[in-house]
Amino acid sequence: MNFKTNVSRRNYQWVKWSRIALCSALVGVIVGLITLIFKNLVEEYEHLLFHKATHFKLFFILFPFIGLSLIYILRQFVFYRKRNKGISEVLEAVREQKKIPAYKAPSHFFNGFLTVIFGGTTGIEVSTVVATAALGDMASRKDVIFKKYRKEFMGAAIASGVTILFCSPLAGLFFSYETIKKQKTNVFWVTHILSVCFATMILFLMNASPLVDLSYQVHDWKTEAIPFFLILSVLAGMYAVYMTKTVTFTKKIAFFENRTILQLVSGSVLLGSVLYFLPSLYGDGYHTILQFTSEKNYITSLALFALILVIIKPWTTGFTLKLGGDGGVFAPSVFAGACLGLMVGIVTKTYFFQEAVILNFIILGVALTVGATLHAPFTAIFLTFGIFNSYVLWLPLIAFTFLSYLLSKKIYPFTVYTLALKNNGTV
Repeated sequence: MNFKTNVSRRNYQWVKWSRIALCSALVGVIVGLITLIFKNLVEEYEHLLFHKATHFKLFFILFPFIGLSLIYILRQFVFYRKRNKGISEVLEAVREQKKIPAYKAPSHFFNGFLTVIFGGTTGIEVSTVVATAALGDMASRKDVIFKKYRKEFMGAAIASGVTILFCSPLAGLFFSYETIKKQKTNVFWVTHILSVCFATMILFLMNASPLVDLSYQVHDWKTEAIPFFLILSVLAGMYAVYMTKTVTFTKKIAFFENRTILQLVSGSVLLGSVLYFLPSLYGDGYHTILQFTSEKNYITSLALFALILVIIKPWTTGFTLKLGGDGGVFAPSVFAGACLGLMVGIVTKTYFFQEAVILNFIILGVALTVGATLHAPFTAIFLTFGIFNSYVLWLPLIAFTFLSYLLSKKIYPFTVYTLALKNNGTV
């Protein structure tokens, strides 16, 4: 006799929905707390090691070797000699109805932590997404009712994690909907809304703050800046394709393929040498965004510096991933978007429109680039609101984010993750 027959007299639907609601709440709380601890640890140790490297610059060369070596050792002796594949692991699990192994949760948390704090130029977002998806998958196995709602619980866990990372419940909700699996079932909405609500409660209880609080600095935008916003939108759409193709290409470059140790040593030194000359690329690069938004005088040479960072960032990200680092293009697209916006903003203010607010361009640059790179415009919009805690630019942000997304998709219909899934690759 199956479960439904056993509980039919006690109202099967009530039991089903009450258990789903309870499990969703627990997922929101547990995943939210784990993600918040993970995020704070990465921020603290990345800042600590970056500070040490700025005082003794040879650490910029040494740190990537240490981090990538530790990841290699963990993979060989703890995590079954299997490389992490990033978000494509989740997409593959959803498409082919595969389970995500339980060890993928600690694997991505540990490897993401080691990658970023030791200078690997990715971010913890993708590590968090896959690790939380594994936790959601584990939760779906705990009750006979939950088994057919595996995708919903995986998505709910991911939504909770992204909510914590960017202090934005809507970013978490839309990221799961747009990127993982577009669903419209009642179970999807119940699991996601409840888990995100409880994750948001954790944000308030723990006094979590946005990455950059510009709520008191950005007060207005000029309609005369719209043509330049349009230019930024087009550039962001084209740049997203550049990032996707560059990261994918870099990961496929033949580089001591059959000599792992030599690849690790020489690759780490090469990556560290780039960080030696361009420390702004260290880790997730969010410290650079903080520096850009706190500038008082934006000189013209800073636009050239931003251009260099924009060009090189996808190469260092792809190379970090090739060497075994954990992550993807989520944080790099945030970083590159801020740099792209800064560059266009400085050029606009210097040569065309003196009343242009450069901070507005930085904010828009993040939304436009993330939306175009991930093919997730709603995620990009609410993620940007969460990062900067500013809603002044809501109208141009919405309009131009969709424009850059549509342009990017028209030029190249794949993201790094869907392309990896198509080619059975690892990003």
